[in-house]
Amino acid sequence: MPLVTVKVFEDRLDDAAFSAKLTTALTEAVVEVCGESARENTWVVVEGIPRKQWSFGGKLKLL
Repeated sequence: MPLVTVKVFEDRLDDAAFSAKLTTALTEAVVEVCGESARENTWVVVEGIPRKQWSFGGKLKLL
């Protein structure tokens, strides 16, 4: 059972179309690598993280 976990800025999850497109694309990527039989067993989890909790280059960024 493939399990894909993705962390994004939490405000991106306000857009249902974004989540749907992301989960579909990730599932398709797994199927391309693992084969069609993986489709029904692929789990995609999208976690929203507040922007203030992201850091880049070792420095906290307040985006």
